[in-house]
Amino acid sequence: MGTQANKKTRRVRVGFFTGNGSKRDGTSAAKLAFEQMTTVTPLNFPIIYTTETQNRGLKLVILEKDSIQNSYFGYISWRRDCLLPFIEDGETGSERTIPLNEKDSVVERTYFIYYFETDLLVMTLNHLGPKVGDFSFLLYNQTGMHNITFEAIWKQERMKELLEDGNILRSFDLTIAAPRDFNKSNYIFENSLTKDIVDMVVGMGGSHLRLNMRGRIRPKKSGFNYLKTSVTDAIRELIELFPKGSGGLLIKRIDVTEPSNTTPKSLLDQVLIGTKTIIVNSGYPSVSDIRTAMISAKIENKDYLAQYELPSS
Repeated sequence: MGTQANKKTRRVRVGFFTGNGSKRDGTSAAKLAFEQMTTVTPLNFPIIYTTETQNRGLKLVILEKDSIQNSYFGYISWRRDCLLPFIEDGETGSERTIPLNEKDSVVERTYFIYYFETDLLVMTLNHLGPKVGDFSFLLYNQTGMHNITFEAIWKQERMKELLEDGNILRSFDLTIAAPRDFNKSNYIFENSLTKDIVDMVVGMGGSHLRLNMRGRIRPKKSGFNYLKTSVTDAIRELIELFPKGSGGLLIKRIDVTEPSNTTPKSLLDQVLIGTKTIIVNSGYPSVSDIRTAMISAKIENKDYLAQYELPSS
């Protein structure tokens, strides 16, 4: 009884993503990529693929294929390229380093379950670890298949549609801050405006950045128009990279208005995230507990997720 009560727990945050096959006819590119990677003889798990990037190594590990749930389970990892934390003695308060030899590296893991028939991706959210874009890159790097992309699922699709291609905004108001331990090298930004915003808030040393952008229509063709794709793409990237509780940048406010409606709409806390509590031993959870937590988070949101899944073939 006492042993059970003394077990430590940690929260696991889980995100949900749709593949590029989820909104159009045809087979998902991600499904084809997994089929190619697992069509080997003999097929023995785990299947491991590695690639070197400019700053760190990326690894894709497929631990198992579940033919009943039609899914692949595994993780992606990368080597940490920053200073390491210390170990504190809980009784004396003294601190010591993590012992590593010359061949050792510390890596961060992000676990995934990919449901290949319905083209749904479930991932743990680790702000120090690889992101969904790194997952797409690994699939592309190993198969050469293009257009392998995943989109985060939002709580309200109509809010996400405000930032879809072709939509324009009248204005947006952003309040954002960076924790003092924030490391922007853990992120890859696709949009230059996103990078500029991150650089500004990091450069302020923990202070809040308040950014307001307004657009207006002028009769001249060369006149400034309402806020277009570069802005909406940057807003969406910020929201999906740094959802509430992500451990990354802290988005305090993000309101947008449309040309036809000047009432502000808040996009704060719109990304769908599941949170589960798991037991850890010596700081680490078991792989089976991680998998169970991810499946449980998916089940809790199954009714909402159903609209994003491809029909099983």
